[in-house]
Amino acid sequence: MKYLLLLLSITVSMGCNQPEQGSNQQEQDSNHSNHVNFPFENGVSMEETSIDPMGNVFSYPEGEAGITGQTAQWKKGFESGWHYHPYTGVAYVIRGELTVKFDENTALSDLDGKKSVTKEQVFGPGSAFLGVANTWHKSSSTGDEDLIFQVTWLGEKGKPVKVSSN
Repeated sequence: MKYLLLLLSITVSMGCNQPEQGSNQQEQDSNHSNHVNFPFENGVSMEETSIDPMGNVFSYPEGEAGITGQTAQWKKGFESGWHYHPYTGVAYVIRGELTVKFDENTALSDLDGKKSVTKEQVFGPGSAFLGVANTWHKSSSTGDEDLIFQVTWLGEKGKPVKVSSN
């Protein structure tokens, strides 16, 4: 059941299988200002993994499963505040560059404490990875264009997928 849940969430999150379009449709689409050139071809966008970018082993939530999908578009230069996610997410960068700065030292219970960057990772277009759970971090759009990314959180029904610093 757990593997079925993971497979379902990856499928929903990635939504990568786009039908082929004729050349006339492609020419029409390329003339639209909102057109997004996806940096992938149909197929696997993330190999099977159970380790997030910080080296933590993925684990399923304890309670009743609840999946939350999010798509975000951030302007170039946008930065989130310090926060953490109590659950692992399946993430995919569609366009732009996502930079994540981690604080591996501050306790999760320290909502008011000063955070400091201990590790930084950059994810470009086409990057698929497990979002890190239970580690303070802040994320930003650091590329030359706006950032568009998707995350599907594998959490618990009725529980928040984000905790923010005060």
